[in-house]
Amino acid sequence: MSLSPLGASRSLAAVFTPIKSGGLVDEVCRRIELAVETGLLVSGQRLPNEVELAGALGVSAVTTREALSQLRGQGLIRTVRGRSGGSFIADDALPSRDRARTRLLSLTRLQISDLGLHCQAIAATCASIAAKRSNDGDVEALRAYIRPEAGNGTQATALEWRLASSEFLLEIAAVARSARLARELLRLQADMGTLTLLPFGDAEFCERTAELSEAVTIAIAGHHQASAEARTKDLIHMTTNWLLEEHSDGQPH
Repeated sequence: MSLSPLGASRSLAAVFTPIKSGGLVDEVCRRIELAVETGLLVSGQRLPNEVELAGALGVSAVTTREALSQLRGQGLIRTVRGRSGGSFIADDALPSRDRARTRLLSLTRLQISDLGLHCQAIAATCASIAAKRSNDGDVEALRAYIRPEAGNGTQATALEWRLASSEFLLEIAAVARSARLARELLRLQADMGTLTLLPFGDAEFCERTAELSEAVTIAIAGHHQASAEARTKDLIHMTTNWLLEEHSDGQPH
């Protein structure tokens, strides 16, 4: 499977947004690791070449080359030489709930709340604007992400639920037609990253997510801005509360 920096998935686009600051090599590695942990990059998937990756992330080709070398050393990617070669996600690279939980417990409650509030503010603003600007095609696009599609009559996995939820929020930003808000929501998706995999192991949480997503979609379809904003806040608030409760349960007493 090939991949360009402007791949079809809006969630994956969050991985390939320009790096603003910090250790550049470490940040490139973190972006790729995050994408694997959240299932945005899957085993066997081909990465952009060094030049494409450098252009997407706003760094030099030397930086991406060094980062890819580090990731090979970690066993996260493999490199194939030749015309059809390139760098690919390793065959045994899978998202890990244990690593997601470790990251959650490494944060403070204040940091989790702050992430949630920031995401809530941006997503709710997008929803309000989307309700003003939406058309029938936009609403159909949103409906496609309310529930993930699982093949062969099986139940969707936590990863499939997480990806559908992420795409739903980013589709709202697309409907709002605000490039600045969309970029900010993409950045927040990258910051939240693997944390959002955890709640979708809870079947009740999945169903409530679908219900709230449906309510947001109905509000946007009906051009009800206040309702779209309120239901989107409820959606993000539910995720933040779940993470805070899980954080409390995981702390020593």
